[in-house]
Amino acid sequence: MQTSVNAIEKANVLRKEFLEIEINHDELLSIEQFYRCLDKKLRRQFDRELGDQLYQRMNKSFNNKITVDEFIKVFLQAEEILKNKIEGCKKQIMDYNKQRKYVSNQFDSIKDSERVNQYGIKEDSHLTVELLEGINFPAQNVSVILKLENQKQEIQQQNGPSPQWNKTLHFKISTGLEELQLFFYTINHPNIPQLLGTVTLSLSHLTNQTKIEDCCQLFDKNGQQTNTKIKLRSQWIFNDSKSLSHQIEVWNEQIKTAQDDLIDFEKDLATLYEPFPNYVQLIRSIEKEDLAINHQPPNTLVMTPINNISSQYDYKLYTRLSILIVMGLSVFICFGKTQFLDLIICFFFIIEFEFNRLYKQRLIYYSVAVGISLLCDLVWAIKYSRGFWGSEATETDKYYAIENGPNRLALILLYVSFVFKLILCALLGALSQEMPEQLEEQLPNKNKQVKQQLLYQKNKTAQFGEDNSTFYNY
Repeated sequence: MQTSVNAIEKANVLRKEFLEIEINHDELLSIEQFYRCLDKKLRRQFDRELGDQLYQRMNKSFNNKITVDEFIKVFLQAEEILKNKIEGCKKQIMDYNKQRKYVSNQFDSIKDSERVNQYGIKEDSHLTVELLEGINFPAQNVSVILKLENQKQEIQQQNGPSPQWNKTLHFKISTGLEELQLFFYTINHPNIPQLLGTVTLSLSHLTNQTKIEDCCQLFDKNGQQTNTKIKLRSQWIFNDSKSLSHQIEVWNEQIKTAQDDLIDFEKDLATLYEPFPNYVQLIRSIEKEDLAINHQPPNTLVMTPINNISSQYDYKLYTRLSILIVMGLSVFICFGKTQFLDLIICFFFIIEFEFNRLYKQRLIYYSVAVGISLLCDLVWAIKYSRGFWGSEATETDKYYAIENGPNRLALILLYVSFVFKLILCALLGALSQEMPEQLEEQLPNKNKQVKQQLLYQKNKTAQFGEDNSTFYNY
């Protein structure tokens, strides 16, 4: 429905653009009048090349004349074609960049580690030859022998006159000066091979390390050229760094070509829009609405507050009791040591609990905070216990043990708080596990859909009356 609404809105705006220069939507126009209208709207000459392309696509059924509605139809088609080409170019550029990045990463990983010999050829360099087919061979069995230095491979017999081999062979390359020789034999009765012709391939034309397809003519034993031909495909990778570097250059060229095409298509679209400023404003408003709809989050994370959950065990009650006990102990421990961290944790926990602001993530944070407090208390208790009861107390220990009565009481209460803090950590962990996090799907904006449907009906009735076939039945 949204597409229909947008199409009608576009048509209405374009008709109004022509009404501004006193041209009705069903008025017949010649090519000269058509150009004068566009020039008048643009206040300068409209691009004639683009105008001719539009005019050629229009239905010129009345003495080679057109209507504004016919122009609008072709205009919207051209707009859609250009937008699709622009999106295609953008996607193509993105894909090319991904390929280029992949090859570039490969190049970076091997450029410093690849080992080559004195000829600049890597140790495992190979020539790959795909022998495809023969042309104008005699109607006899044909066998092939391929030789490169001391390497030799043979392909079994195939029947002429157009033998199909489709075989792939590999030869090791050491210097790059080697030549590949192919010997073709016909098999006569009784199985006596007779040389039909030879082909010699140099590696000099394979230095770009890409696959090259050749159609080579055979030479007989006297060195004379024959009418017999073979098709083959060959590739020689002698340096991976150079091969990857060449691939990067190829991707760069393809990216540049796609970018140039993108610029041309965007320029054509801008030229198409240029005479119609009101239409451009409509397009921008539609694109903003589409962008807002397309970027609406498909789902939302719903966190359940602590007072909204039910559990098989009453973890909430036990947690409240534990936090109150730890808070009370912390108040009395303050007579022997500062216990402000525990008091702050307990205070904020109680406030958030009462106002139902505790969620799963916050419970985990509180559990970590209680654990840190427990560790700090443990360090303090180990250090100053000797000053209260030990005989080997340092001067610092004795300073903290001046009033042994209150300090000993604080230490005892600190040991008791260890137990309740451990219980509290366990309760917070268990309570967080009882609190689920759900993904709730967002429903589409029904009010917006109803509004679009009403606008569609209103535009249809206002422009076309009960019969709305003027625009859509070209």
